[in-house]
Amino acid sequence: MFLRLLTLTTLAMNSVATITDCSNGKSLFSIQGLGFWPDPAVKNSNSTISFAYTVPEPGFSGGTATYAATYNFLPITPTVEDLCKNVACPILPGPYNMSTSSTFPDLSGSLTIKLVWKDLTGAQLLCALIKTKVV
Repeated sequence: MFLRLLTLTTLAMNSVATITDCSNGKSLFSIQGLGFWPDPAVKNSNSTISFAYTVPEPGFSGGTATYAATYNFLPITPTVEDLCKNVACPILPGPYNMSTSSTFPDLSGSLTIKLVWKDLTGAQLLCALIKTKVV
């Protein structure tokens, strides 16, 4: 655990983006690693967010995925989707690696993205917070 935190801290010191587990240890999924590139994000280009996580027993049949963003400190209306649109359901126990890409619009500035996954009962499965700049 210490080595993982040291690695994430070292990566954050050498980059513009910071990526953190925003669950304060309350998520049911355990995050093993987070990544964002290119760092910083480039307008009109694809950026990729990746994360590795572990799903505990007994697994989950579905839920919701909420994506919220703040651009130059102005909130953008969050998007809520069926979690099974993003991951294969049912979500079976075990380790997973996932990545998703998006193209940033022709804008420059600071960007914060928060991803929150919840199960069908509303329990938090995963929370990740990404802070970066778009150049």
